Amino acid sequence: MAVSESPRKLLPTTETRKPLIKWLVALLVPICIFTFVWLGEQIVNQIWLGFLYPQNQTYDSSYWSLTLQGIFMLIVYLSTIVLAGYLVAADSGRRNMIEVWCDVAFTVVVPLVLLAVTDNLLISLGLGVVIWAVYLLIRNRVRLAMNYAPPPPLESLHVIDAQGRAAMLRTAQQGGFWFATIFAVISLVADLIFYVSGALPDVLLIWVAVRTILLPVAGYFLGRLGGAIALRYVIKPETNVEATQNGQNEKGRQGWRSNARKVSREQQLHSLSASRAKEEAKDVVPNDRPLQSKGATRIYLWMLTAFVILYPILDPVLFGSESKGRITSYGDLGFYVILALGLNIVVGFAGLLDLGYVAFFVIGTYSWSLVGSSQFYKLTGIIANPSTFSWFFWPMIIIAALITALWGILLGAPTLRLRGDYLAIVTLGFGEIIPIVFTQMDKYTNGTDGIAGVYPPATPCIGSFCLNWSSSPTPYYYLILIIIGACIFANVRLRDSKLGRAWIAIREDEIAASSSGINLVNTKLFAFAAGAFFAGIAGVYHAAKLGTVTPTDFNSTDSIIYLAMVVIGGLGSIPGVLVGAVVVYAINLLILNQLDTYASDPSNFLHFLPQHIANFSFDNIRNLLFGLILIAIMIFRPEGLIPSARRRRELHRAENEDEKVEESSLDQPPGTPEFEAEMPVD
Repeated sequence: MAVSESPRKLLPTTETRKPLIKWLVALLVPICIFTFVWLGEQIVNQIWLGFLYPQNQTYDSSYWSLTLQGIFMLIVYLSTIVLAGYLVAADSGRRNMIEVWCDVAFTVVVPLVLLAVTDNLLISLGLGVVIWAVYLLIRNRVRLAMNYAPPPPLESLHVIDAQGRAAMLRTAQQGGFWFATIFAVISLVADLIFYVSGALPDVLLIWVAVRTILLPVAGYFLGRLGGAIALRYVIKPETNVEATQNGQNEKGRQGWRSNARKVSREQQLHSLSASRAKEEAKDVVPNDRPLQSKGATRIYLWMLTAFVILYPILDPVLFGSESKGRITSYGDLGFYVILALGLNIVVGFAGLLDLGYVAFFVIGTYSWSLVGSSQFYKLTGIIANPSTFSWFFWPMIIIAALITALWGILLGAPTLRLRGDYLAIVTLGFGEIIPIVFTQMDKYTNGTDGIAGVYPPATPCIGSFCLNWSSSPTPYYYLILIIIGACIFANVRLRDSKLGRAWIAIREDEIAASSSGINLVNTKLFAFAAGAFFAGIAGVYHAAKLGTVTPTDFNSTDSIIYLAMVVIGGLGSIPGVLVGAVVVYAINLLILNQLDTYASDPSNFLHFLPQHIANFSFDNIRNLLFGLILIAIMIFRPEGLIPSARRRRELHRAENEDEKVEESSLDQPPGTPEFEAEMPVD
């Protein structure tokens, strides 16, 4: 590993300019697309005009909505400048400009163009992912044809001393300043065009002048912030970790273990296997792919979080009318996410193949439907006042979850001795039985007619402000966001707990886990109960939002859909499960329906399909397209879209078979000098 002795050796003047020019030119195209094609600057002007002319019906007259829109645009502007400073500081300078420009084009430019063309968020993202996958495939083929081999991860690392870190910080400041200056100039040109065309009133010229001056100043400080983020992932000379004397590295406090000793971070990386070293090195800066590093990911998540939280306010501004239907569909997406998180515990963590997961969803749905509707009067004779019983929604979230957890235990108890295909068949039967049972219970569930008029939740009013649960989808959108946040927190805590480690041990090797002292009975039952618990929460939300529940809404194929979310996203990976749920739901329920809308439009290029193929619709070939997508993902990405590190190493173990394995004393034949030297006997 090369250790830099001075900032000149680490970051020479020419090497400082190369990443700066490379990234400024690469980010110039997305700025122009955002400003001129997607009309990002016009959105900002519309916000100001809404404040200045509230009586004009052309603009949004809600100060609260305008304020939130302004906050989001401010977050986008500031985060983008921080990202520019980070990329300039974190780039190693080894990649050529063309490769960087291609990465930026297919990562940022293509989704922005598709968003402007389709005016649909999920379709643009879905097509962008497909184009990105094709680009990666072609890029890898080109590299193979050119016999390109990426540099070893450890040899490309540098230890950054104090002077080197100061130089990196200055580089980030320059990147943020010049990026903000270019951004200000492009926005100024756009505003001048609007002014000449009459779309920009004279009063906004003051804002244009102020913004043009403030952006470069803010860029200097925000670039420094991006550099500070990059410095969190550099290797410092004083960065030490603890390692036991047998060579296994462990982080911890000094002296927490009697045989621990201090080693440098570079020594720790050298002692890792090739696959582990590659995983660790990709987040250390400077590196060859700063766009995919952990620091950049943190900035992406910050912008994504702001977008998700403020989406109901942004939807009419970004995508026009019919925002109510889009927000409703995204609220439905939320309970799919919760179901995927629950099934990930059973299948991803514990390795128990459950094909009857829909049964727990049905139980949770009926748990609230029987209480929060007029059906409660038929069962108990107690008059259920909607204004009163709607408040029971909140405790019923936990009560229904506990009821489904109990059913999870009842299902798991008879299957404790089953594994693999046999467990899948039993759980599949359970998933078939439960909907049929609710269909035959006419006295309690109205049979095939189902239960109508399920009460929505109730919330207190703050002054004159009251949430409209009956006609607005926005309260349900924020409710499901809160529930998803709580479920993610619970999943992370379960995964990192002693119980979560026991689940993973059972998944890897049940016999070895049992030999290590893990109680297989209790651990498996906890897995079934935890997975069913989340399904119960999703069921209560689904019943309250839909307002009507019928047994025909559920079938065993739903369990296959939920399982596909987990497998496509990545078994055992919480971020992967979130992405898998979004992908499967979008493809199966949103994108194909939208494609039918496009095909029915004579002005759309897809209209030729129904013209030349009789009775053609994308809905008719839904299962065919969905099956082809599943096959493609399983062939080219078997570990999932965002796999866990453990899963990735398992499925790509063959790629690392040629790596050198460190031999221990037990690898030496007894009686040899090497064995005696390693195993001294007093």
